[in-house]
Amino acid sequence: MKLYDSKNQIKKTINDDKVTIYNCGPTVYNDVHIGNIRPLITLDILYRYLKSKKINVKYALNITDVDDKIINRALVEKTSEKSISKKYTKHYYDLFKSLNILKQDYNPKVTKNIKGIIKYIDKLVAKNKAYVGSDGDVYFDINSIKDTYGELSKQKISELLHNVRKDVEENKKRNPLDFVLWKKTSNGLNWKSPWNLHGRPGWHTECAYFINKLFGDDGVMIHAGGIDLKFPHHENEDAQNKAMFGKSIAKNWMHVGHININNEKMSKSLNNFILAKDLLTKFTGNEIRWFFLQTQYENPINFSDELLVQSANEFKKIVKTINMTIINLRLHNKHYFYKKAKLSPEFIKFMDDDMNLPNVVSHIHELTKTNSQLLKNNQFAEVKKTLDTIITELKTLGFKLKFKFCSDLRKWHKAYCKRQYTEVDLIRKRMTEKGVI
Repeated sequence: MKLYDSKNQIKKTINDDKVTIYNCGPTVYNDVHIGNIRPLITLDILYRYLKSKKINVKYALNITDVDDKIINRALVEKTSEKSISKKYTKHYYDLFKSLNILKQDYNPKVTKNIKGIIKYIDKLVAKNKAYVGSDGDVYFDINSIKDTYGELSKQKISELLHNVRKDVEENKKRNPLDFVLWKKTSNGLNWKSPWNLHGRPGWHTECAYFINKLFGDDGVMIHAGGIDLKFPHHENEDAQNKAMFGKSIAKNWMHVGHININNEKMSKSLNNFILAKDLLTKFTGNEIRWFFLQTQYENPINFSDELLVQSANEFKKIVKTINMTIINLRLHNKHYFYKKAKLSPEFIKFMDDDMNLPNVVSHIHELTKTNSQLLKNNQFAEVKKTLDTIITELKTLGFKLKFKFCSDLRKWHKAYCKRQYTEVDLIRKRMTEKGVI
């Protein structure tokens, strides 16, 4: 399988028997928006596909449960930080069920790993890669890896320095670009450390530590996240690993494109973001997943209700076609029971080519059309095989499929053949209410 590595900007082959994945999870101070769930769904598809190929895959998605945003949210809701993080972590996990997300192998939380994070930072200080500033914060020293800083995001230190404040920053930091590993503060949840009595980890530190803890000094094979995290978050994670172990934290960087709302970039500052839970009141998890498959994952995707309705209708049509095919098989006394099939060569080809999801969508449309033609020709054995393939591939992509049937089918068919149309309409209504058709 080949995946696009956004650092080297080439497709790199993934052919190891064991694959490790790290995906940057949410800061649990609020319900997540649709921009957060695009990487979640994308990586769920990759995780499922690798599993289908019998690859030993381990997948980690972290939870940031201590942060200034959580403190501020607790003040607004007049409750504790722990209550806020617990509440919104639960809301986040609730989305897994609605979106049919497989549970990851690891979900490390910051508050459960403070001792390890402190030890990690202390090692960087001991290596002279980090230092305590005049304000009591612990900073990473950018100059300690100045020859390689910016490799991921293609940024140059000299150019970055033109865009930062230098007056106040220089009084507490050696370089305005140095970033916080440990923040001295008594505000909100805090812990004792070698550097101060009250403090908590910086955002960039947690992910660097988690990857080292879970996957070792060699780092992770695939590091994923939204494109907005590439700089500074992922760059600063990488910087710490280079300083600590002399190598990049990831062999492959997988960045998922951002979402535009009605052709304008989604942003909280523009107040044009849409919460995932609100979207789920109008569309199913299957329909949302199908929508994200329409665009290659690296590319930005334009969102509007109109586009999602169009995509949802496409998916409904596919499900309806599958459903009616099974109904027709039963009416011809060709009972059908789903059996997991081998993935088709076309499906594998497209998935192995950097998860070319738009081509996978076209492939499934073609399979569905082919099956309808086979049914017209009464090629029932081939219909069943193709149906198995379609359902297997949809399940591999993470779609939750459930088909309902009942004894009314034969009654409907018998009434239809006798042209008892009043009875036909009554039975059809009953089957519709039961979700059969």
